[in-house]
Amino acid sequence: MVLHPGTAIRWEDALWEVVATGTGPGEGPWYDLAPWDERHAIRLLLPYDETSEAERAADVRDVDRRRAAGRVTLLLAPVAGFLPGRVQERLGVELGIRATTLTLASILVPMAVGTYALLMTLAAGFGAGMQVGGPAVTPLFPLLSYFLPESLLRFGIAWSQDRPVGALLGIPLYFLARVTGLVGPPPGRPDPGEPDEGRRLDDRYLMIEPLLALLPAPDQERLRERRGFAPLTWGKRTAWLLLVYPGMTAPAQLASLATRGGGLLAVFFLLGTLLLAVEQVWRLRLLRRGEPAPSVLGHLVKPYAALLLR
Repeated sequence: MVLHPGTAIRWEDALWEVVATGTGPGEGPWYDLAPWDERHAIRLLLPYDETSEAERAADVRDVDRRRAAGRVTLLLAPVAGFLPGRVQERLGVELGIRATTLTLASILVPMAVGTYALLMTLAAGFGAGMQVGGPAVTPLFPLLSYFLPESLLRFGIAWSQDRPVGALLGIPLYFLARVTGLVGPPPGRPDPGEPDEGRRLDDRYLMIEPLLALLPAPDQERLRERRGFAPLTWGKRTAWLLLVYPGMTAPAQLASLATRGGGLLAVFFLLGTLLLAVEQVWRLRLLRRGEPAPSVLGHLVKPYAALLLR
């Protein structure tokens, strides 16, 4: 028995103190109680009945479930790290794991794919001799090279700011997780008793939030007022990503066009890449002045954001 107990047990109409505990074989836990000494102050009062014991047992099972789910999530970190950053933060809080670990674990494979695709794209501009021992360059490689700048950006944010960052691959993954019920709605959003339309809008905003920085400036301002959207933050991220891609692929496209020729489609693709790079320089100048920076690609995003702008 402790000299100064502070936790009292209410059993029926009397107060007791726990002086010993244990677990009997096949009988569950047991408690050795002694009458409460009225000279001591009660700092915490716990009921002891069938209902409270059932609740405590449920709490223990919930803790065990969260620990098991946390271990499974860490094993699946190379995939779970693609989910939106807010979802990773919720997983970290609920499962007791570091959310940034999920992001860092999911960077390696996309970075390797993006690096390989970029090298093969650059090699295409210097003739077939640069591709000895490797597969032929396909039109898919310039698109796959996007994963390199995206991975570098995610690594920089996760490492320097210690916060999780999602990826483009996480959009369909998050949609699948929401449909199957593996991931619940965002916290602080409509509960199950509220209309489904509200939950759908929350999910849509969470999935396309980075792309909203491409919308016209008035639409970005409207989203900032309604949902706390950050036009400058997401504008800088999208502008640098779209600027890095042309900077790395345009020289290879130009060299391939000059040495091996190409049709009208190749010329059109190169022209579009250069114009995209010029637009990003213009967007970065607007962002430095503290203004939202729209993009011509916003016309492709506008249909998906229409419900958020109603």
